[in-house]
Amino acid sequence: MPIGLWALGFRLRHEGCVKRRENRIGCTAAAIHSRLSLRTMMTTRIYIRARDPQNGRRLVEELIADGIDPEAFTLIGQQLPSGLPVKTRRWRSDASALLRGALIGAAGMLAVSLLLLQALQPFALLTLIVIGAAIGGGWWLRRHRSANLPLSAQQQALQGGELLILADLPDAEAPRIEERVSQGHPELLVLGPDAGGSPPFP
Repeated sequence: MPIGLWALGFRLRHEGCVKRRENRIGCTAAAIHSRLSLRTMMTTRIYIRARDPQNGRRLVEELIADGIDPEAFTLIGQQLPSGLPVKTRRWRSDASALLRGALIGAAGMLAVSLLLLQALQPFALLTLIVIGAAIGGGWWLRRHRSANLPLSAQQQALQGGELLILADLPDAEAPRIEERVSQGHPELLVLGPDAGGSPPFP
């Protein structure tokens, strides 16, 4: 192959690679800018309650299809819909949180006792396990109640298996979307910006 043609082909391939890299960098930058814009813009949190978690799932899918960023949604409940690209948090009762913390605390104290104090009498070991369970259970319960304090008005509904949808929407769009959900989805209860703002289902 003549040197001139080879050089021309090499140059074209090189320019094509550079353009592809620039396109990838541009797409990545646009995605990062979109995420940063969502985090920095002024938003209003809207609470929506679904007696049937699958109704809540369909609403979230609908709003995401209409262009709302999945990162705007958080789903809280005992039965969480799977497969959605959103944040989720499983709701637990105080008793469940206390038991979980007690088990973790007891297991942690048992492990430490066996590693550091191998020649313990059974009664002393049992005492340390009980202390660990009390510390772990108390700490986990306080953490659980602190996280659920804003949702205390919906505790009974969550305990009954309903799904709570938290949607952080741009201030300019929140009223329109809230009205749209209220009119188009009578199977859902729009609580508005206050988690306890509406009475429970009859």
